[in-house]
Amino acid sequence: MAGTLSYSMAGAGFLAVSLAELLLPRSSPLRRLSSLLVSSLFLLYSITSFLLSGDDALGSVLPLPLLSLSSLFLLHSLSSLLLPHILPSSLLSLLSASSFSLELLLLSLRRVDATGIESRYFSLLSVPSLLCLLSDLASLFLPRSPHPRLARAAGLALHGTWLLQMAFSLFSPSAIAHGCFLKPHSSWSNYTVRCKGHAEYHRGRALATLQLNCHLALLLVAGVALYAFLQGRKKGVGGATGGYRPIGKEVQMMGGSDGSYGSYGSSPFMLGSDEEEEGKAVAPPPVV
Repeated sequence: MAGTLSYSMAGAGFLAVSLAELLLPRSSPLRRLSSLLVSSLFLLYSITSFLLSGDDALGSVLPLPLLSLSSLFLLHSLSSLLLPHILPSSLLSLLSASSFSLELLLLSLRRVDATGIESRYFSLLSVPSLLCLLSDLASLFLPRSPHPRLARAAGLALHGTWLLQMAFSLFSPSAIAHGCFLKPHSSWSNYTVRCKGHAEYHRGRALATLQLNCHLALLLVAGVALYAFLQGRKKGVGGATGGYRPIGKEVQMMGGSDGSYGSYGSSPFMLGSDEEEEGKAVAPPPVV
Protein backbone atom coordinates (compact mmCIF):
# COMPACT_ATOMS: atom_id res chain seq x y z
CA MET A 1 0.00 0.00 0.00
CA ALA A 2 2.87 2.37 0.82
CA GLY A 3 4.50 1.69 -2.53
CA THR A 4 1.29 2.31 -4.46
CA LEU A 5 0.65 5.58 -2.64
CA SER A 6 4.20 6.88 -2.97
CA TYR A 7 4.53 6.08 -6.67
CA SER A 8 1.07 7.48 -7.40
CA MET A 9 1.88 10.75 -5.63
CA ALA A 10 5.18 10.96 -7.49
CA GLY A 11 3.46 10.42 -10.83
CA ALA A 12 0.80 13.01 -10.07
CA GLY A 13 3.54 15.46 -9.08
CA PHE A 14 5.37 15.00 -12.37
CA LEU A 15 2.13 15.52 -14.27
CA ALA A 16 1.49 18.75 -12.36
CA VAL A 17 5.00 20.01 -13.16
CA SER A 18 4.46 19.08 -16.82
CA LEU A 19 1.25 21.09 -17.02
CA ALA A 20 2.92 24.05 -15.32
CA GLU A 21 5.83 23.81 -17.77
CA LEU A 22 3.47 23.77 -20.72
CA LEU A 23 0.76 26.25 -19.78
CA LEU A 24 2.34 28.79 -17.44
CA PRO A 25 4.72 31.49 -18.69
CA ARG A 26 8.43 31.18 -18.05
CA SER A 27 8.47 33.93 -15.42
CA SER A 28 5.47 32.62 -13.46
CA PRO A 29 6.23 31.84 -9.79
CA LEU A 30 3.63 29.04 -9.77
CA ARG A 31 5.69 27.16 -12.31
CA ARG A 32 8.73 27.20 -10.02
CA LEU A 33 6.66 26.48 -6.92
CA SER A 34 5.27 23.29 -8.46
CA SER A 35 8.74 21.86 -9.10
CA LEU A 36 9.85 22.99 -5.63
CA LEU A 37 6.92 21.18 -4.01
CA VAL A 38 7.51 17.94 -5.92
CA SER A 39 11.25 17.88 -5.20
CA SER A 40 10.55 18.60 -1.51
CA LEU A 41 8.13 15.66 -1.36
CA PHE A 42 10.75 13.38 -2.92
CA LEU A 43 13.29 14.55 -0.37
CA LEU A 44 10.85 13.97 2.49
CA TYR A 45 10.02 10.49 1.22
CA SER A 46 13.68 9.50 0.93
CA ILE A 47 14.43 10.74 4.46
CA THR A 48 11.39 8.92 5.86
CA SER A 49 12.33 5.69 4.09
CA PHE A 50 15.86 5.93 5.43
CA LEU A 51 14.69 6.47 9.01
CA LEU A 52 12.12 3.66 8.91
CA SER A 53 14.53 1.13 7.38
CA GLY A 54 16.94 0.92 10.28
CA ASP A 55 16.36 -2.82 10.84
CA ASP A 56 17.03 -3.69 7.18
CA ALA A 57 20.67 -3.31 6.20
CA LEU A 58 19.91 -3.18 2.47
CA GLY A 59 16.70 -1.19 2.81
CA SER A 60 18.44 1.61 4.68
CA VAL A 61 20.91 2.09 1.82
CA LEU A 62 18.43 2.10 -1.07
CA PRO A 63 16.87 5.53 -0.27
CA LEU A 64 20.27 7.26 -0.31
CA PRO A 65 20.49 7.61 -4.14
CA LEU A 66 16.99 9.10 -4.16
CA LEU A 67 18.07 11.46 -1.38
CA SER A 68 20.96 12.80 -3.45
CA LEU A 69 18.82 13.08 -6.58
CA SER A 70 15.97 14.90 -4.86
CA SER A 71 18.48 17.26 -3.22
CA LEU A 72 19.85 18.20 -6.62
CA PHE A 73 16.37 18.80 -8.01
CA LEU A 74 15.54 20.86 -4.92
CA LEU A 75 18.65 22.98 -5.51
CA HIS A 76 17.53 23.65 -9.07
CA SER A 77 14.02 24.59 -7.93
CA LEU A 78 15.29 26.95 -5.23
CA SER A 79 17.76 28.56 -7.63
CA SER A 80 15.10 29.20 -10.26
CA LEU A 81 12.68 30.55 -7.63
CA LEU A 82 14.96 32.75 -5.52
CA LEU A 83 17.61 33.76 -8.03
CA PRO A 84 15.83 34.05 -11.39
CA HIS A 85 17.41 37.40 -12.31
CA ILE A 86 20.89 36.68 -10.95
CA LEU A 87 21.61 33.27 -12.45
CA PRO A 88 21.45 33.01 -16.25
CA SER A 89 18.95 30.65 -17.82
CA SER A 90 21.76 28.61 -19.34
CA LEU A 91 23.13 27.83 -15.87
CA LEU A 92 19.69 26.73 -14.67
CA SER A 93 19.30 24.49 -17.72
CA LEU A 94 22.73 23.01 -17.05
CA LEU A 95 21.76 22.29 -13.44
CA SER A 96 18.56 20.60 -14.59
CA ALA A 97 20.50 18.56 -17.14
CA SER A 98 22.89 17.46 -14.38
CA SER A 99 19.93 16.27 -12.31
CA PHE A 100 18.54 14.13 -15.11
CA SER A 101 22.03 12.82 -15.88
CA LEU A 102 22.31 11.65 -12.29
CA GLU A 103 18.90 10.00 -12.57
CA LEU A 104 20.01 8.10 -15.67
CA LEU A 105 23.13 6.95 -13.85
CA LEU A 106 21.16 5.74 -10.84
CA LEU A 107 18.66 3.91 -13.05
CA SER A 108 21.45 2.10 -14.88
CA LEU A 109 23.07 1.05 -11.59
CA ARG A 110 19.76 -0.18 -10.21
CA ARG A 111 19.16 -2.24 -13.34
CA VAL A 112 22.40 -4.15 -12.81
CA ASP A 113 21.58 -5.40 -9.29
CA ALA A 114 17.87 -6.16 -9.58
CA THR A 115 16.68 -9.65 -10.45
CA GLY A 116 12.90 -9.17 -10.70
CA ILE A 117 10.78 -7.67 -13.45
CA GLU A 118 10.82 -4.32 -11.62
CA SER A 119 14.26 -3.85 -13.17
CA ARG A 120 12.58 -3.64 -16.58
CA TYR A 121 10.24 -0.90 -15.37
CA PHE A 122 13.13 1.10 -13.96
CA SER A 123 15.16 0.68 -17.13
CA LEU A 124 12.22 1.96 -19.20
CA LEU A 125 11.98 4.94 -16.85
CA SER A 126 15.23 6.12 -18.45
CA VAL A 127 13.29 6.96 -21.65
CA PRO A 128 11.49 10.04 -20.22
CA SER A 129 14.62 10.96 -18.26
CA LEU A 130 16.65 10.95 -21.46
CA LEU A 131 14.02 13.08 -23.19
CA CYS A 132 14.18 15.66 -20.38
CA LEU A 133 17.97 15.63 -20.52
CA LEU A 134 18.03 16.24 -24.27
CA SER A 135 15.50 19.07 -23.93
CA ASP A 136 17.65 20.76 -21.27
CA LEU A 137 20.73 20.46 -23.48
CA ALA A 138 18.78 21.86 -26.42
CA SER A 139 17.68 24.85 -24.35
CA LEU A 140 21.36 25.70 -23.83
CA PHE A 141 21.80 26.28 -27.56
CA LEU A 142 18.25 27.48 -28.30
CA PRO A 143 17.26 29.58 -25.28
CA ARG A 144 14.50 31.48 -27.08
CA SER A 145 12.98 28.54 -28.93
CA PRO A 146 9.74 27.03 -27.54
CA HIS A 147 10.57 23.52 -28.78
CA PRO A 148 12.88 22.52 -25.87
CA ARG A 149 10.18 23.58 -23.45
CA LEU A 150 7.59 21.45 -25.23
CA ALA A 151 9.96 18.48 -25.25
CA ARG A 152 10.62 18.92 -21.53
CA ALA A 153 6.89 19.03 -20.81
CA ALA A 154 6.39 15.84 -22.83
CA GLY A 155 9.22 14.11 -20.97
CA LEU A 156 7.84 15.15 -17.58
CA ALA A 157 4.36 13.96 -18.56
CA LEU A 158 5.71 10.59 -19.68
CA HIS A 159 7.69 10.39 -16.45
CA GLY A 160 4.51 10.93 -14.46
CA THR A 161 2.33 8.47 -16.36
CA TRP A 162 5.01 5.79 -16.17
CA LEU A 163 5.34 6.21 -12.39
CA LEU A 164 1.57 5.78 -12.15
CA GLN A 165 1.88 2.62 -14.24
CA MET A 166 4.60 1.32 -11.93
CA ALA A 167 2.42 2.02 -8.90
CA PHE A 168 -0.16 -0.49 -10.14
CA SER A 169 2.00 -2.94 -12.11
CA LEU A 170 4.39 -3.53 -9.20
CA PHE A 171 2.21 -3.22 -6.09
CA SER A 172 -1.36 -4.07 -7.11
CA PRO A 173 -2.01 -7.85 -7.08
CA SER A 174 -4.61 -7.59 -9.85
CA ALA A 175 -2.28 -5.60 -12.14
CA ILE A 176 0.92 -7.62 -11.71
CA ALA A 177 1.85 -9.78 -14.69
CA HIS A 178 0.35 -13.28 -14.66
CA GLY A 179 2.65 -15.74 -12.95
CA CYS A 180 4.50 -13.06 -10.96
CA PHE A 181 4.08 -11.87 -7.37
CA LEU A 182 5.37 -9.12 -5.11
CA LYS A 183 7.91 -10.22 -2.53
CA PRO A 184 8.25 -7.42 0.03
CA HIS A 185 11.04 -7.32 2.57
CA SER A 186 11.36 -5.59 5.92
CA SER A 187 11.39 -2.03 4.51
CA TRP A 188 9.58 0.17 1.99
CA SER A 189 12.42 0.37 -0.50
CA ASN A 190 13.54 -3.25 -0.40
CA TYR A 191 11.15 -5.28 -2.58
CA THR A 192 11.16 -7.37 -5.72
CA VAL A 193 8.61 -8.86 -8.12
CA ARG A 194 9.41 -12.53 -8.62
CA CYS A 195 8.04 -14.85 -11.30
CA LYS A 196 7.31 -18.56 -11.11
CA GLY A 197 9.36 -19.53 -14.12
CA HIS A 198 11.52 -18.37 -16.98
CA ALA A 199 8.57 -17.95 -19.36
CA GLU A 200 6.63 -15.83 -16.86
CA TYR A 201 9.70 -13.65 -16.30
CA HIS A 202 10.12 -12.86 -20.01
CA ARG A 203 6.37 -12.36 -20.42
CA GLY A 204 6.39 -9.81 -17.60
CA ARG A 205 9.29 -7.91 -19.18
CA ALA A 206 7.58 -7.93 -22.58
CA LEU A 207 4.39 -6.64 -20.96
CA ALA A 208 6.32 -3.72 -19.49
CA THR A 209 7.66 -2.81 -22.94
CA LEU A 210 4.16 -2.99 -24.40
CA GLN A 211 2.84 -0.73 -21.65
CA LEU A 212 5.50 1.88 -22.39
CA ASN A 213 4.55 1.83 -26.07
CA CYS A 214 0.93 2.48 -25.07
CA HIS A 215 2.04 5.40 -22.92
CA LEU A 216 4.02 6.85 -25.82
CA ALA A 217 1.00 6.53 -28.12
CA LEU A 218 -1.23 8.15 -25.48
CA LEU A 219 1.24 11.01 -25.09
CA LEU A 220 1.32 11.54 -28.84
CA VAL A 221 -2.48 11.63 -29.12
CA ALA A 222 -2.78 13.98 -26.15
CA GLY A 223 -0.09 16.25 -27.58
CA VAL A 224 -1.78 16.48 -30.97
CA ALA A 225 -5.17 17.15 -29.36
CA LEU A 226 -3.74 19.85 -27.11
CA TYR A 227 -1.93 21.47 -30.01
CA ALA A 228 -5.11 21.50 -32.09
CA PHE A 229 -7.05 23.00 -29.18
CA LEU A 230 -4.50 25.75 -28.61
CA GLN A 231 -4.29 26.55 -32.31
CA GLY A 232 -8.08 26.71 -32.62
CA ARG A 233 -8.27 28.95 -29.57
CA LYS A 234 -5.60 31.20 -31.02
CA LYS A 235 -7.15 31.52 -34.46
CA GLY A 236 -10.73 31.86 -33.31
CA VAL A 237 -13.81 30.43 -34.90
CA GLY A 238 -13.93 31.09 -38.64
CA GLY A 239 -10.71 33.08 -38.70
CA ALA A 240 -8.66 33.02 -41.90
CA THR A 241 -4.97 32.49 -41.34
CA GLY A 242 -1.86 31.66 -43.22
CA GLY A 243 -1.61 32.21 -46.94
CA TYR A 244 -5.28 31.56 -47.65
CA ARG A 245 -7.13 34.46 -49.31
CA PRO A 246 -10.90 34.40 -49.84
CA ILE A 247 -12.26 34.71 -53.36
CA GLY A 248 -14.04 37.96 -52.53
CA LYS A 249 -10.74 39.69 -51.86
CA GLU A 250 -9.33 38.51 -55.17
CA VAL A 251 -12.36 39.96 -56.94
CA GLN A 252 -11.86 43.24 -55.13
CA MET A 253 -8.23 43.33 -56.27
CA MET A 254 -9.33 42.96 -59.88
CA GLY A 255 -11.95 45.67 -59.60
CA GLY A 256 -11.89 49.01 -57.80
CA SER A 257 -14.43 50.22 -55.32
CA ASP A 258 -16.03 52.55 -57.91
CA GLY A 259 -16.62 49.78 -60.43
CA SER A 260 -13.54 50.57 -62.55
CA TYR A 261 -10.93 47.89 -63.21
CA GLY A 262 -7.33 48.21 -62.25
CA SER A 263 -4.17 46.69 -63.57
CA TYR A 264 -5.83 43.45 -64.62
CA GLY A 265 -7.75 45.16 -67.46
CA SER A 266 -9.13 48.47 -68.63
CA SER A 267 -12.60 47.24 -69.56
CA PRO A 268 -14.98 44.65 -68.22
CA PHE A 269 -14.93 41.20 -69.79
CA MET A 270 -18.15 39.99 -71.41
CA LEU A 271 -18.92 36.74 -73.13
CA GLY A 272 -20.01 38.35 -76.38
CA SER A 273 -17.15 40.81 -76.76
CA ASP A 274 -14.76 38.44 -78.56
CA GLU A 275 -17.47 37.23 -80.95
CA GLU A 276 -18.39 40.81 -81.91
CA GLU A 277 -14.75 41.66 -82.62
CA GLU A 278 -14.34 38.56 -84.79
CA GLY A 279 -17.54 39.46 -86.68
CA LYS A 280 -16.25 42.96 -87.42
CA ALA A 281 -12.94 41.57 -88.64
CA VAL A 282 -14.48 39.16 -91.19
CA ALA A 283 -17.43 41.33 -92.29
CA PRO A 284 -17.89 41.29 -96.19
CA PRO A 285 -17.42 44.54 -98.15
CA PRO A 286 -20.58 46.46 -99.03
CA VAL A 287 -22.16 45.72 -102.42
CA VAL A 288 -22.10 48.70 -104.83
